Amino acid sequence: MKIFEDQKMIAGFSEAFDGDLSFYNMPSERVAEIWQNLPVVKENAMAWPTYGHQVHQDRVFQVTEATPLFLTEKTDGLITNLADRPIGVFSADCLPLLIWCDRAVAAVHAGWRSACMNIATRAVERFSELFQVEPAGLKAIIGPCIGQCCLEMGDEVYHQFVEADPVWQKFFKKNGKWHLDLRGLNRWQLLQAGVPEAGINDFDHCTYCSEKQFFSFRRQRQRNGSMFSFIVRKSR
Repeated sequence: MKIFEDQKMIAGFSEAFDGDLSFYNMPSERVAEIWQNLPVVKENAMAWPTYGHQVHQDRVFQVTEATPLFLTEKTDGLITNLADRPIGVFSADCLPLLIWCDRAVAAVHAGWRSACMNIATRAVERFSELFQVEPAGLKAIIGPCIGQCCLEMGDEVYHQFVEADPVWQKFFKKNGKWHLDLRGLNRWQLLQAGVPEAGINDFDHCTYCSEKQFFSFRRQRQRNGSMFSFIVRKSR
């Protein structure tokens, strides 16, 4: 698992070496067993994580004191100002995006459908709406996802993106089929939303190419395991 720390913030991107972390498909007893045995969880005495039902849309749901740990909410993003409450998203080619400031954190599942709806910008907006945090005060880490080398798209998808914003055509290359730079697009969307370039970092790997390191839905041609990306703001 790749771990990033920034003052009281801890963020993690799991890898295939950590095993299948598709908690949404497991009974709670199994989730507890796996989660509590992860080294970063043990070392920091982390609570159970909160995650939602991902549907490839652009909703960013606020996790509050009254929110249950395991959500049935249909959402591809979570945001919270609660300390010691990990939130996370699942991926196996889609892009996990973790955003934070000293007052709140967000976890975003930014696959191509959500990226076409500009979920990265929506997450940035939620910091302002909920916690009065300006984009200039945010930082972000872009996690592993399928690279432009391997993300093939049909003409209909290319046109869908160009209709949403003509500028986004620069993130496509034609090589037989269209190839989308999902990482570059999400970075661009963060920058356009006002997140400083110096505050954006990358855990830059192609999930399709890196067979031993990551699960990949497209490579495996089925769901055969998921990574889990989480972020938490510690109280101390």
